Amino acid sequence: MNMKLRQLAGFVAVTRLGSFSAAARELAMTQPAFSQLIRQLEETLGVRLFERTTRRVGLTEAGSRFLAMVQRPLDDLDDAHTFMRDMAAGRRGRIAFAALPSVAFALATTALARFKARHPRIQVRLIEEQNLNIIEKVLAREIDFGVGTLDAAHAELDFMALFDDEVVAVFPARHAFARRTSVTWRDVAGEPLVLLTGRSAVRALAEQHFAALGLTTEPTYDVAGMVTALAMVRAGLGVTVMPRIALGELNMKGLSAARFPPPRPTRRIGIITRKHRRLSPAAQAYVELLFEETGATPYNRGERRPRGTSTRMT
Repeated sequence: MNMKLRQLAGFVAVTRLGSFSAAARELAMTQPAFSQLIRQLEETLGVRLFERTTRRVGLTEAGSRFLAMVQRPLDDLDDAHTFMRDMAAGRRGRIAFAALPSVAFALATTALARFKARHPRIQVRLIEEQNLNIIEKVLAREIDFGVGTLDAAHAELDFMALFDDEVVAVFPARHAFARRTSVTWRDVAGEPLVLLTGRSAVRALAEQHFAALGLTTEPTYDVAGMVTALAMVRAGLGVTVMPRIALGELNMKGLSAARFPPPRPTRRIGIITRKHRRLSPAAQAYVELLFEETGATPYNRGERRPRGTSTRMT
């Protein structure tokens, strides 16, 4: 097939504008060059497409049939071109990312509401996951990026920090801890423990602090979600540790929280991506909103720290 897209575009332009000269102007061609373009198309097809008179240009029967056959494919190509330009400009597309639960129902949701207001035609899939699951999904290319923690440099992953989140102790409001300004890891280790699952970044941080003090602890209750953990603590079944960023979004009725003494236990939360894989314009636009929400400047491990978030203790 020797037909060229420009020849087809010229043919349709003549039928729409009713004039070779107007079609030539639309395609930014001289009229002789445009006439040659249409002549070549007719030679390729072996039929005349137009009836030319001094006053008007009309379609032959073959031209009418040909127009009916090529109009839809050309419209589809034009739609595809527009769609791809919108994707390149971040106006269309799809995003799939995973976030820690404490980030998903707070920061990620706030940013998502703003994002959808700006980019209503972009489809977003948000997955709530524990940290190790987020890392696995990024490595497997199941998602565009993750919002979680990366404690050490990784050969296949990049990390841009968003903020540092403090981990605090949570206990019943009538507990003896409520009369103190801070609690220690030894204090917490001496209580029945309600801890999140082992794939949780908060659980990993707690175990690191217990181990640093030579404490071997096993949770009395091992739960998957923060809501369940707080419900058990509220029922007097033990104490737990929680990310400070989550407290403002959770039901803290009947509960109190206290900070650990310095050095405060913190986890650095940021954007996790595969090395050498650029984010799509749509994904990049959402990531930029996350940085706006935290007031951070995108940076890699070891560079300037962004400002953290703050949540008042009860």
